[in-house]
Amino acid sequence: MKIAPFLLAFALIASAGLLAAEKATAGPRGGRLLDATPQRAEFFVTKERRLEITFLDAARRPVAPGEREVLVTAELPAGRTPIALAKTATGFASSAPCPAAAESARVVVQIREKPGARPQNFRLDLKLETCGECKLAEYACICSH
Repeated sequence: MKIAPFLLAFALIASAGLLAAEKATAGPRGGRLLDATPQRAEFFVTKERRLEITFLDAARRPVAPGEREVLVTAELPAGRTPIALAKTATGFASSAPCPAAAESARVVVQIREKPGARPQNFRLDLKLETCGECKLAEYACICSH
């Protein structure tokens, strides 16, 4: 039983380190950061409800998407609905606004580094209301609630 206090102390130190390392941050435009590798991406919804995925370098500056492919699907009550995206200089953007039903739906973002590569999947709840605490849209909220 002498090992138990050591394990408890180790667990407390390790969990404190994880909490400090995982402090959420918003993207440069106030969107949700997706931990895609090798480069992060920012998921952002414009005032016109258009989706934008912007790839960022280590200094959080926009970079060209290269060969990447991005697919976005909204999981609506009527079923899964793909959201068409067009390639831009720094990522991808939807040409049409999100369907009104998507404003409170789960959204799946798939990022492929190149055609045929295994996708990285990100799921988020697309809530456009503003968080009262951090003042970001709820889909990008960095608060602990």
